[in-house]
Amino acid sequence: MNLVFRLNYHTTPGQSLWLKYSMLAGGGEVRIDQVVPMRWLNDRQWETEVELSGGEAVRIEYSYQLRQDWNGLALDEWGSARVKELVVSAWDGQLLLDTWSSAGTVDHAFETDAFAASQRSRDAFSKPLLPRGANHTFQLHMAAVPAGMVPCLLGSVREIGDWRHSAAVPLVEFAPNRWCVHLYLPADWYIEYKYGLFDPGSGRCVSLEQGENRVLPPHEAGGRRWTTVSDEAYRRRPEALLRGAGVAVPVFSLRSPKGLGVGEFADLKPFADWAAGAGMKLIQILPINDTTSAHDWTDSYPYSAISVFALHPIYLRIDDLGHPMPQDFQKELEALRAELNGRDAIDHEAVMAAKWRLTRRVFDAHRETILEDGGFRDFLTTQGHWLVPYAVFCVQRDRHGTADFSRWGEWAGYDGARVRAVVDPKHPDWPEASYHIWLQYELDRQLVDAVRHLGECGVALKGDLPIGIDRESVDAWSAPHLFRMDAQAGAPPDAFAVKGQNWGFPTYHWEVMQQDGYAWWRSRFAHLSRYFDAFRIDHILGFFRIWQVPLEQVEGIMGHFDPAQPVSMDEIHARGIDFDFLRYCRPYLREHSLQDRFGDAVAEVKARYLDDRGEGWYSLREEVSTQRKIIDRLTGDPDHGGLLEPLLDCASEVLFFEVPGSGGTRFHPRCGLHATRSFQELGSEDRRRIDELYVDYFYRRQEDFWQARGFEKLPAMRRASRMLLCGEDLGMVPACVPGVLGELGILSLEIQRMPKSPQVEFFDPRHAPYMSVVSPSTHDMSTLRAWWQEDRGATARFAHHHLGEDFPAEELTGEMAGRIIRQHLESPAMWAIFPIQDLLAMDETLRHPDPDAERINVPAIMPYYWRYRMHLGIDQLADATDFTETLAAMVRETGR
Repeated sequence: MNLVFRLNYHTTPGQSLWLKYSMLAGGGEVRIDQVVPMRWLNDRQWETEVELSGGEAVRIEYSYQLRQDWNGLALDEWGSARVKELVVSAWDGQLLLDTWSSAGTVDHAFETDAFAASQRSRDAFSKPLLPRGANHTFQLHMAAVPAGMVPCLLGSVREIGDWRHSAAVPLVEFAPNRWCVHLYLPADWYIEYKYGLFDPGSGRCVSLEQGENRVLPPHEAGGRRWTTVSDEAYRRRPEALLRGAGVAVPVFSLRSPKGLGVGEFADLKPFADWAAGAGMKLIQILPINDTTSAHDWTDSYPYSAISVFALHPIYLRIDDLGHPMPQDFQKELEALRAELNGRDAIDHEAVMAAKWRLTRRVFDAHRETILEDGGFRDFLTTQGHWLVPYAVFCVQRDRHGTADFSRWGEWAGYDGARVRAVVDPKHPDWPEASYHIWLQYELDRQLVDAVRHLGECGVALKGDLPIGIDRESVDAWSAPHLFRMDAQAGAPPDAFAVKGQNWGFPTYHWEVMQQDGYAWWRSRFAHLSRYFDAFRIDHILGFFRIWQVPLEQVEGIMGHFDPAQPVSMDEIHARGIDFDFLRYCRPYLREHSLQDRFGDAVAEVKARYLDDRGEGWYSLREEVSTQRKIIDRLTGDPDHGGLLEPLLDCASEVLFFEVPGSGGTRFHPRCGLHATRSFQELGSEDRRRIDELYVDYFYRRQEDFWQARGFEKLPAMRRASRMLLCGEDLGMVPACVPGVLGELGILSLEIQRMPKSPQVEFFDPRHAPYMSVVSPSTHDMSTLRAWWQEDRGATARFAHHHLGEDFPAEELTGEMAGRIIRQHLESPAMWAIFPIQDLLAMDETLRHPDPDAERINVPAIMPYYWRYRMHLGIDQLADATDFTETLAAMVRETGR
């Protein structure tokens, strides 16, 4: 029997398609695994054949793979393997007409937990009828079918309706979101068809998918032959695509009478009640993992977790612990609540001190009951793989007064057996470790309860996954082989941080992680799906390449991309650049530039920190030769007289970074080198040649390389859960990123004030792709109201081009804010998500009196105190019915 596999897929030169199949025969006793090349038929189709002999029943599981010659990419299509079961002797031939299965189709997005409320309730699945004489099967993948409808087939021959809507052929759902029909079609005819929606009540097709007709070309009709058409992606009309609105707010920013100076998981429940009433289908929050490292305000930074699994104790509601306490405990709790809730912003240290003290009293009073509780024991059993190392880490952190595990003596090196031994009730550390385990049990219980309530409200919860981990964390302690501890992650310079960002996190040993299929990442995503329906992947660009800063440097501007393809000395010479290592790779310090930087302090700087190389050249002395050394030397020195910043600038006055170990043969151009004195004082021809090399390095040569790196990592993350993944793809975005995210069904982020095109100053939400999230602001930016006052020129240009206003008011009016919100609601993007501050800006009676007080983070300041708290309580927000109804009406009117 001849089995023909024909795949619809548009390729470009250098791409090829391959068939991967497993054939099971003899009742599964014989298995044959093959990967065979397909041949190009035309610009839209590839084909291959497999010959089968014998008369037994066989089961073939198969899928397709795309390969690219130029970067070694081997990309498997999405989803589980296709299955074909047949008796070889019953057929002369079978033709399998497939369409490439991409995770980027909307149906795969609609199958995520973010759209659980949109999924219809399931009836029992049915086996499609097999009419006598049938020779064709049509299969369609379609999720989120409108209530009361089923997909149908309509086409140009009588057997599929002859384009008469009353004669359309309905499909049967044989598996979740998989639809099928068997029928007879004349094989030697050219047939056009479409899918549509069939109303069983009226017995007719009520609408057809958009786009050109699908085509079933004539094919061999003689003998016993069967054709199976497997189509992906019902082509919905824009108005039929699911679109939702959401609100973004950090949990810590929520304010309620029951909170203890900070928002808590329990506050998500009344906030969800308000959000649902306002038409919001999603609440987006910031990371909620434990960041307790120094036991001071610097722990407020939510992107520096000490565990990628543990939740932060700050979000625990004391009242809901469920253990009776004496009257003096309640009095202390109420007194602390009145004190801490009376503050405008979060006092992180005071809040945490109160929660440590109160929870320890509860635990000490009920220790025996807690440790014998079945729920607690089950939690320890199911979550012990991360929970026990975390608890031991907390014990050692507090015992030694530092999270720097290198200073823990005999505990500095991780010993799995020794750590696991702590769960023995006789172990001296068990009482302390069990306290931290109990906190995690209660946090999990309270968050799961809140998530359940959100589901009942029809509101999805979107979390936030930091790209990095704290270098003094459980993860770095227990699995140091997964991380580059001698490097720091950050971001290159941009308009918001002109010297780049250095987050201080270690970067990843991706090659090591790849060996077990990124198990650490998959486990992390799977665990987070316990709570979240959707997820924002912070700095998703880091999965293509991370901005890596050497440990001896401090500012992000001193980093380079990793992985990256450096430029060689041969390439530099081929471009006609007369490369002088000392001139290009060491700080360029001349007499006149020192005067500009240090003014009257020049003589002091020369005497204390510089060596005179002659002819007006200077170099940094060894003790201040790197930014880290400069920081160590000057920090805490009251006599440095403001020399720190200009000395850091001196250290960054380079054009190229040598690749360590390359022997001076390979280099990374320094990002933003055009702004250096070193570059500006080169001759015009040298500047032109270096600029050409710079543009090629940052915007051309890495693209195919980075594309392959993204496709290596991200599919594993995508498969790890049913969450809808959204990428924070802002900054210096490689050209390959949109294609990778699109193929994998990961939504992009579109921010009006951060357009990805250099040709426009502001992004227009009307131009957003469907598979995206649009928002007017992020937590790293000023709010709409604060931004409105920062740059009056930019405000005027925005108002003119996007709002049709030539003379905007100095302060953003509620009416103007409402127009910006409506712009985003009208966007074709799947989600429009708004910071709560920007929504409140529409109501001049509700919004904060001081727009600057609503700022959550300033990326250029590190460390920054994350302490923003809503000035309105959730109860006050719920009472603002006019505002809520106005917002809900805007959501309804825009089809969200």
